[in-house]
Amino acid sequence: MTPDLDLLTLRLIVAIDDGGSLSAGAAALGLGQPAASARIRAFEARFRLPLLHRSARGSTFTHEGRSVVAWARETLRSVDRMRASLGALAADHRDGVAIAASLTIADYLLPAWLGELQVRRPGLHPTLRVVNSATVVEQVREQVVDLGFIEVDDRPGDLRVRVFGHDRLVAVVAVGHPWATRQDVVSAADLVDERWVLREHGSGTRETFERAVAGEVPVALEASSTAALVGAALSGLGPAVVSERAVADLLEQGRLVRVPIDLDLDRPLAVIWHPDRRLPDAVSDLLERVLAGSGSTTRP
Repeated sequence: MTPDLDLLTLRLIVAIDDGGSLSAGAAALGLGQPAASARIRAFEARFRLPLLHRSARGSTFTHEGRSVVAWARETLRSVDRMRASLGALAADHRDGVAIAASLTIADYLLPAWLGELQVRRPGLHPTLRVVNSATVVEQVREQVVDLGFIEVDDRPGDLRVRVFGHDRLVAVVAVGHPWATRQDVVSAADLVDERWVLREHGSGTRETFERAVAGEVPVALEASSTAALVGAALSGLGPAVVSERAVADLLEQGRLVRVPIDLDLDRPLAVIWHPDRRLPDAVSDLLERVLAGSGSTTRP
């Protein structure tokens, strides 16, 4: 039976990565270095995975440790989202705002918008469902949520749609992958000969990539989270296709390499809602914030 995860240890792993050392990570969480070191060793023993290279000059993450860092970040984001949702359910007053959003928008754009909205409306307790774009459309169509955020070219004709921005996908590989040192563009034939790390069917990322390739590609791993894809790419499992926002730091640090491919991987970001649903004032405020200065386009 797989052992349970210790959230404090996961936070410590992320803090070590953020701080650049075991001592910095321990200090960020108010732990003594011996206690932090004991937690890491216990984690390594429990899962039989080496997380850190230890030397006189300090500790650095192993290849496996880098994957664990990425998965820990995603797990903690999910935990924090769950904590926020439970708080909303327990609140005595809720200014009904229900949102469904695809992963990239939920992780990188919505938190700031919701923070600004709560400054204007201190009693607001929104709920956020993080699902793929196809499920967002279903939940808006069934009026389970007030607003939906999607990342696909195909937009539902029976719903109200406003495009508020764009996102770029990139293909990335680990530094040891043969494509990491290529200077020429990877051909379409080479793309379909490689086993890829991709999101599940129904995600905007998967749809955009397969549309650009004009077909399906062999899959080494299919996952419903960006962090899992990034961790798999870092481990050398195969090239991954993810939002450029999600890997900007890793590309800058040289831990992942962008693959030169001749594909159009830009995609629109859109907000959708049901034409028969009356939007609460708080939802209208959020919609106004999202569309402010976007030069958005409307589709009835």
